[in-house]
Amino acid sequence: MQSELKILFLDDHAGLRDGIGYLLSQKNGRLSFFYAESREKGEKILSEHEEISLAIIDLNLNGGGDGLCALKAFRKIRADLAAIVFTMYADPLHIESALRAGVQGYITKDAEIEELESAILAVAEGGNCFNKAAQKIIQSLLSPESAKNGGDFSYMNYKSLTKAEQEVFALLAQKKEVGEIARILRKKEKTVQNQKSLICQKLNVRDRLELIEFAKHIGVLF
Repeated sequence: MQSELKILFLDDHAGLRDGIGYLLSQKNGRLSFFYAESREKGEKILSEHEEISLAIIDLNLNGGGDGLCALKAFRKIRADLAAIVFTMYADPLHIESALRAGVQGYITKDAEIEELESAILAVAEGGNCFNKAAQKIIQSLLSPESAKNGGDFSYMNYKSLTKAEQEVFALLAQKKEVGEIARILRKKEKTVQNQKSLICQKLNVRDRLELIEFAKHIGVLF
């Protein structure tokens, strides 16, 4: 008989979280859940239950909480804690952030419950389980050239921006004007205007509307 698998489920949407946990535990008797709506509650649960080996984590928590920051805190308590991101976000920026945080799985909330169950069992056995969107990002991180065949050109174009240009891009996407951006970043307006022109050229966007849609697509805006 296989041993019980203890899982910490971090998500601030209690109804969704508890409902999914209940369905999974009814479907598979091995699965046992501890529920947390915040990093602090998760830390407390982990400190009290040494048998927890896996965490399911939402990326965006109420009050500006960050699921990946919570995971970092959890691993200070349990260094070998495995993690599956379970989120509504399927954009490249969120996926890459999760991958760089060292998660073993990435499943979106539109998945069937069987897909989440399969991910839990795979990760519990030391494997990985990523949805198709995450697999494409993994491919681009490992081999940008090979990712061109089916990769996300929008994301690769965004990655070609310098850090300074990415800062300006994010503010432009928030509908801020060049003068305001210059004040926020403490730059000359001419410098920001030049950066704006380079950004539009690199991303192949013609106006503010296209820039905003681009930002939504890659996950800068959501």
